[in-house]
Amino acid sequence: MRLKAYLKESAHPFYGAVAALGMLILYEICLVWNPDSQVIYRNAPEAWMRQILHFFGLSHHYVSFFWITLGLIAIPLLYHKDSNPKVKTFGWLVLEAIIWGSLSGLVIQGLMQNLLFAQTQLTGSLVSDLALAVGAGLFEELFFRVGLTSLLIYGFGQIFKIRLFALLLAITVASFLFSLAHYTGNAGDAFDLYSFTFRFVAGFWFTALYATRGFAITALAHAFYDIFIII
Repeated sequence: MRLKAYLKESAHPFYGAVAALGMLILYEICLVWNPDSQVIYRNAPEAWMRQILHFFGLSHHYVSFFWITLGLIAIPLLYHKDSNPKVKTFGWLVLEAIIWGSLSGLVIQGLMQNLLFAQTQLTGSLVSDLALAVGAGLFEELFFRVGLTSLLIYGFGQIFKIRLFALLLAITVASFLFSLAHYTGNAGDAFDLYSFTFRFVAGFWFTALYATRGFAITALAHAFYDIFIII
């Protein structure tokens, strides 16, 4: 497959739906696999999304089934008839995500001279830590990138005629809100300028990656980045 064709193909939402479903299933398996884990914490975007669904009457016992069902429905709906998805494309997509995950660590660490989990306690269980990594890649990207960033890109695009300016402004605002979200709520961290700046840089990096390469690559790269740090 030619590079140009691959880049266009792999950025299609269909691959994002497949990646999201796979990550969700792996996430739930990891949590069920280690039920005695201390991981009651699930990342904030997941908690927010669960609260929204609970507000509309969906019991928390059925949220995971709801998401899996939604993923199973989204895959055929997003299937594009003009292309025939191939296993080879998925293979290259995963390989690219691994490369981006490794590069993410080098870039962010180089900028901040620290690691993403430097101020976050791991669980001490490899399975639970894997769940946290996959969950962060899935739910943070869904909430902050697919939801928030896409909305900001559209909104600023309607206001500003220069597309590049609108895109950069959307990425910047989304990254700021991504970092700020870590200090909100009862479970939020105490505000610290260094950690805020670090999270802003990490958010900017993954938001820019989403804007250029789509959800599948970004979510998988985020998860691989966290997994590399854990390992």
